[in-house]
Amino acid sequence: MKVFVSLLLIVAFAISSCAENDKKEPSKAQNTNEQTKTAAVQKVQIPIDGMTCSACQSNVRRTIKNMEGVKDVEVSLKDRNALVTYIPTLVTPEHIQQSINDKGYTAGKPKEVQQ
Repeated sequence: MKVFVSLLLIVAFAISSCAENDKKEPSKAQNTNEQTKTAAVQKVQIPIDGMTCSACQSNVRRTIKNMEGVKDVEVSLKDRNALVTYIPTLVTPEHIQQSINDKGYTAGKPKEVQQ
């Protein structure tokens, strides 16, 4: 009986120490979030032709927002442009422009916006 209790305590100790190690080591997602917070962000305005309705506006917004490195995006149907906040180490304005063009719209030359 003493041997069983001793083994049970050893197993419990091993499990609890493994759980503590998992808590101490940040996950890959947490590391990416920390890098994102510390990385400098930039803003760019991209003119877009071919948007005719709110569905087009939503499609462009979703396309840009789903790109890795894009922090925020505002698409204006009225002004026919997109204002994109992005992390330059993860995505370039030209890559964003190409993604818009791939959806069937015509993205103009990105212009950097002062923050």
